[in-house]
Amino acid sequence: MNKSLLKRVVESISPDKRKFVKRQGEFAAKIDELLEQTGMTQRELAEKLGKQESYVSKILAGWSNPTLKTIVEFEVALGKDIIDFNNKGDILAKGAGSCSSVYAGG
Repeated sequence: MNKSLLKRVVESISPDKRKFVKRQGEFAAKIDELLEQTGMTQRELAEKLGKQESYVSKILAGWSNPTLKTIVEFEVALGKDIIDFNNKGDILAKGAGSCSSVYAGG
């Protein structure tokens, strides 16, 4: 039986691109989760970042590729870590700990 065109296209995507898309989606979901936790709107986040609301919207939609600097700006604006370098499994913070303990000698 022939594979569908969609299956062939999906299988042709490189592993790094698949992982990138997955991480991009996880990042957007984490930002959305933190917005809910803090009660902040996209507009309020954009104002704290000094960016246009459309930029935050593009990131949440997965249409923008934020730099590490931008991710840190989001962390500061939201008051929560998004990336957890202490977690050996998944790089996205799951509410446990922060990498600040590394700098504090902890």
